[in-house]
This record gives sequence, C-alpha cells and structure tokens, in this order.
Amino acid sequence: MNLFTTKSQKETFSLGKKIAGSFSGGEVLALFGELGAGKTSFAKGVINYFLPRKRVISPTFIIVRHYHPNSNAINHLVHADLYRLNNEQEIDGLGLTEFMNNESTVVLIEWADKMPHLLPAKRQDIFFEIVSDTVRKIKIVSP
Repeated sequence: MNLFTTKSQKETFSLGKKIAGSFSGGEVLALFGELGAGKTSFAKGVINYFLPRKRVISPTFIIVRHYHPNSNAINHLVHADLYRLNNEQEIDGLGLTEFMNNESTVVLIEWADKMPHLLPAKRQDIFFEIVSDTVRKIKIVSP
C-alpha cells in the first residue's frame, strides 16, 4: 500500500503522471472516491505521461475514451467513467473486460465501485479522499 497527499489539482495530476512512469502494460487502475475527489485529474496525468500535452476530456458522457500513444510497451489507453451507469449489466456491455490485463493496454476506471464483480484480480485500487478544498489523500492498494 502507498499513501500520498496532494495539495492541489496540479499535484494530483503530477502524481498520476509519476506513477504512469512505472507502467509496462497490462495495468488496470480502479479509481474510487466521491465527486471532485481527484479521479479525473489523476487519470489525466496518467494519459499525459504517454501523450504529453494531449487535451484529455473526461469521458463522463461518452463513458469510454480510447487513446493510442506511440510507446514501445503500451499502445492503447482506455479511460472509462462509469458515473452515469446503473448496473454491471450496462457496464459489461461496454466491453471493458476485453481490454483488462492486455499486455499493451492500460485501463483506468473511474467509479470502479459500480463494477465489483467485473474487476480483475490483478489491478491497483486507488482511493481518493477529500480532506479540504485543495487537499486529497490518495491510497494505492494492490488487492
């Protein structure tokens, strides 16, 4: 388990970017936390590690966005935001499980608590806690 405290949205973004530097492909990041806790800022940092200066838009309405970086190990990033979905049946229909643990793909799932039975055993659970308007506690656990 790793614990981090960030003091701004920019620091949360930078933490995502820093952690992405250790990825070799096949990672699944299950992001948990209430609205405004920093999940999207963190995800943007991960994506920007592989695609610098790429404008990353939250997939809240589209549900899933795909990115294709020019990386030797990772050639596909999948960013899902499950906030608008109501059950695992709807989520299963998205085809996310097809991308999980693919050796050349990184999958980021916001609101992962909505798909507990679909999450793979090999993943990182990342919990975001709001401490104040700007401060976040972030806990990373490999179940």
